[in-house]
Amino acid sequence: MSDIYETNAPVRFPSPKEQPEVEEDSLTDRVLKSRPVKETVDRWKKEIIDKIQYLRENLELADQEKEALSQEVDRIQSELTASKGRIKDLEVQLSEVLETFNTLLDEVSQALET
Repeated sequence: MSDIYETNAPVRFPSPKEQPEVEEDSLTDRVLKSRPVKETVDRWKKEIIDKIQYLRENLELADQEKEALSQEVDRIQSELTASKGRIKDLEVQLSEVLETFNTLLDEVSQALET
């Protein structure tokens, strides 16, 4: 067991009073890396705001089209109602004409019989 420990043990242990070594390259890397992140966030923010504006405009256009279509449907519905009334009037007139025609046929038949 001690052979395993000796084989895998660290060569030296850090002292508790020792401070970690900071390399200057790592500091400049952090500073430089934060700037592209800010630029990326700003770009994403702008893209999101642009998409929201685009969707808002599309929603407004869709609402306008919906309103126009609704008015068109109402107009067609009123025309359909008027047409149904006109159909009923024509059916009444047709029945009156057919009745008159049948009456005339009866009179002609009676005149021919006599």
